[in-house]
Amino acid sequence: MSDTFRILTGSGSSGISFDRKRFSEDVGIFNPRAASASSQPASAAGSSSSEKAATGASVQLPSSLDFFGSARRGKGADGEDLRGQKKRRRLQGAGDEARKSEEDEDSHTTESEPLTRSTAGAFLKEKRLKLTGTDAPLPLTAWSEIKSRWNGPSWLSAAPSTCGFATPTPIQCAATSILLDDRDILAGAPTGSGKTLAYLIPILFHLREHKKEGFRALIVAPSRELAVQIDGQLAKLAGRNEIRTCVLTKANQANLKDKEAAKKFDVLITTPLRLVHGLDAGEIDLTNVRHLVLDEADRLLEDGFLEQTDTILAACSHPSLRKALFSATLPSGVEEMAKSFQLDAIRVIAGVKDAATESISQQLTYVGSEEGKLHAVRSMIHEGKLKPPVLLFVQSIERARQLFEELIYDGLHVDVIHGERPKAQRDSVIDAFKRGDVWVLICTELLARGIDFKGVRLVINYDFPQSVQSYVHRIGRTGRAGRTGEAVTFFTKEDGPYLRSVANIMKASGCEVPEWMLKLKKPSQNQRKQINKRPVDRQAVKSAAGSSQGRRIANKRSQMIEASKARQQQHDAGSEEVE
Repeated sequence: MSDTFRILTGSGSSGISFDRKRFSEDVGIFNPRAASASSQPASAAGSSSSEKAATGASVQLPSSLDFFGSARRGKGADGEDLRGQKKRRRLQGAGDEARKSEEDEDSHTTESEPLTRSTAGAFLKEKRLKLTGTDAPLPLTAWSEIKSRWNGPSWLSAAPSTCGFATPTPIQCAATSILLDDRDILAGAPTGSGKTLAYLIPILFHLREHKKEGFRALIVAPSRELAVQIDGQLAKLAGRNEIRTCVLTKANQANLKDKEAAKKFDVLITTPLRLVHGLDAGEIDLTNVRHLVLDEADRLLEDGFLEQTDTILAACSHPSLRKALFSATLPSGVEEMAKSFQLDAIRVIAGVKDAATESISQQLTYVGSEEGKLHAVRSMIHEGKLKPPVLLFVQSIERARQLFEELIYDGLHVDVIHGERPKAQRDSVIDAFKRGDVWVLICTELLARGIDFKGVRLVINYDFPQSVQSYVHRIGRTGRAGRTGEAVTFFTKEDGPYLRSVANIMKASGCEVPEWMLKLKKPSQNQRKQINKRPVDRQAVKSAAGSSQGRRIANKRSQMIEASKARQQQHDAGSEEVE
């Protein structure tokens, strides 16, 4: 057999031989070195062809045919051994990394081409921005413009990157430039789009440094949790620059009555009720405030907060006061009210007005009854669809307590937060949720606005929201800063009159909605007012769980009896066989 093989391959005196010189180009594809060697005595034309093959300039071996890796072991196009290429790339890579690091450090100082009146239209269309007002300032396109266009400090141009915003979002592009130009603003943008940073950067720009003048900026938020969050973000942005902030609490309120103590701070962050108490007691002085921000302005201008907001506006008496209103939803009534106390304000809308962000996948689920809601939650648990961390919204404190008592026995790491829990407990629960110790957090409207939990994957509206604004703010706790999220809203027959409003929001956000939902009758104005004042009267979670639990126990007992009968029958059958 070996002799036959040798004859066929041309190893002997006869048989088939392979002319390496003639087919040097083909040899070069599979073995560049052999081709180079065999082509040395060839003619000039042959040498040229062999040289091309050897260098791989004209033909390269496809990876699918390179069974032995000869091309990878060969030389590159420039004749350099690939092992040498790899070594050179490693050395270059180290230098590239160093250069990249230097470029990243200096990226905030890189000049970008600012907008002009002729290019602004295309930019606004691309960013889906709508600006309304007299002589609206051109949006900024990069944080470096804070220095180049407004002559701001270098550290402020770099500050947004520390909060995860290397480039400005659409609302930041428009709102920041307006506030840097010291104009009043009414801004609406989806949840999680960076509205907080859009007003904090201009505040730092105008304050520049600590001065012993008392409060020069005031930020009002509807909840204490949001106020604390804003304070943390402001401290992160300011860094080592001595801009001093104070979150107003019951503990420090009396101390601020001392004018010298109050002069230690530049920015006051507070809830409206706490601030009004301080104003009524003569302990807080706002006469030097030049920059007022109402965060979640639609909530602060609603019944219940409106009277407190009026008191705050009256206390801010500085002639150069600038007022900024920010929210994810801006009902027409709020816009009309804002016109009564703002001066020549610029209105900014990012995206679709009163719509949720497109990064949230929204779903409406019919559950039939209150008992069906519990079944739906447990089904999500068993199917692995309840991916922590999860926020679960209900309409009242009592329902939050009852649902907590029900779900805690399902083996979930669950907790509850609402306005009646002490401050220390609320802080502890929020910290545990951020750490991942709590998987599912049951909450009321307390956490529906502004609170930024990193990585919330799912929001469940266990109880149907009482308004479009409530729906947008609730589901906005997920899908923040460009991340994706999911929102599931349970509804029953009682929620039918309000279903269309939420369905329209979903459609405006790019979600698929059944056509029949969009054709439902609109709720009357009287119905909308009624649900805003008093939510739908629902069966207590406790009783729904009780009837459900009773059936589960009965079914379990029935299964046990059936299993016992089956075992007895098997035992009897076995006894008969033995006999």
